[in-house]
Amino acid sequence: MLTKTKMILLMFLITTIHLQAKTIIDDYGRVVSIPDKITKIFASSPPLTMSLLAFDPKLIAALNFPFSKEQEPYVGSAYNKPVAGGFFGQGKTPNFEALAAAKPDVILVWGKMTGVEKIVEKFSMLNIPVLLVRNDSIKDLTTQFELFGELTGDKKRAQELIAYTNETLTLIEKLQTKLQASPSLRYYFAEGLDGLNSECNGSFHLEPFLYTGSKNALDCQMGSLYGMEKVSAEKVLMSKPDIIIAMERPFYEGIYENERFKSLDAVKNKQVYLVPSHPFNYISRPPSFMRLMGIRWLIHIFHPTLLATSNDEELQRFQKIFFPNFTSHIARR
Repeated sequence: MLTKTKMILLMFLITTIHLQAKTIIDDYGRVVSIPDKITKIFASSPPLTMSLLAFDPKLIAALNFPFSKEQEPYVGSAYNKPVAGGFFGQGKTPNFEALAAAKPDVILVWGKMTGVEKIVEKFSMLNIPVLLVRNDSIKDLTTQFELFGELTGDKKRAQELIAYTNETLTLIEKLQTKLQASPSLRYYFAEGLDGLNSECNGSFHLEPFLYTGSKNALDCQMGSLYGMEKVSAEKVLMSKPDIIIAMERPFYEGIYENERFKSLDAVKNKQVYLVPSHPFNYISRPPSFMRLMGIRWLIHIFHPTLLATSNDEELQRFQKIFFPNFTSHIARR
C-alpha cells in the first residue's frame, strides 16, 4: 500500500508541469481542468485502453498488460509502451511508480468501477487530471471516441470510428424483428481451459449475445462484475444448450472427446464454436470495440442466412478502419 510520503515522492517523478488551460465535463458531470495539448493518455482498465488503441496507439502513455508479438503489427507504437498495470478486478491495481514515470497528460477511469472515489483520490495525488468514463455498454464506444476527439482535436478520426460503431448498432436494431421471429437458440458461454467458467445474465461480458435473439442456457447469479463464475459440469449438462461458444482453444479442441459433455445436443450436433481472438477476442477479456465484429460473428452462427456480408468480407473493412497500422504494415511487406 502506498503511504502518503511515497505518493509525494512519486509526484516529483513527474517533471512535466501540466498547464491547466481548459476544462472538460466528463461522463459523470465532473468539471475537470486538463492541459491545452494532450499527447499521452493512461486508461486504467483494459477496455478503455483498447478504445484508445483503436483511436490512436501513439496516445497510449502506458499499458495495462503487454501485447503479444502476434499483436505487434496491429498495435503499432503501443507495442513498446511501458506496462503500468491497471484495475482488472480480482484485486489488481496499477504500478504507481511506472505510471508516474510514463507522465500521462490525463487518466481515464471507468466510472462504475468498485471503489471509484478512492481510485480517483489516489490518482489525483499524482497531480494528473482524472476523467470518469462510461463503459457499461457497446453503445458507450461512441462517447469514448467523441471524448478522444475532443481531448486531442482529431475529430475526423473520432467520426470515422463513431460512424462504423453506429452503422453496426443500427444494423443490429433493424434485424431485431427478424431475430425475434426466429427460433430462440440457447447457448452456453464456456470460459476457462476446462470450459467450467461462465457468465450469468446481467454480466456485461454477455452483451454481444443480447443482440442475437439467443438466450443464456445457464441459470446462475453474478458474484462480481469480473464474472468468470465457476460452474459444475452437472450444471452445464442440466442447462442443455443448443450451442456452445468457447473462449479457450484447448477446451474447444477437446470437447468432442470429453466424456463429461458427449451427451449434450450441442456436442452431438457439432454446434461448438471457438470465439475468434486474433488480434483480440471478439467477445470479452477484455470487452472492447472488437465486439462490433463479435456481434456479427454470433449472428452468423445463430442465424447463418440473416446477414448479407460474410465475416471475412466484413473483417477486411473492419481492420482498415480500426487497425490502420496493420494495413500499413501489410503494404510495406
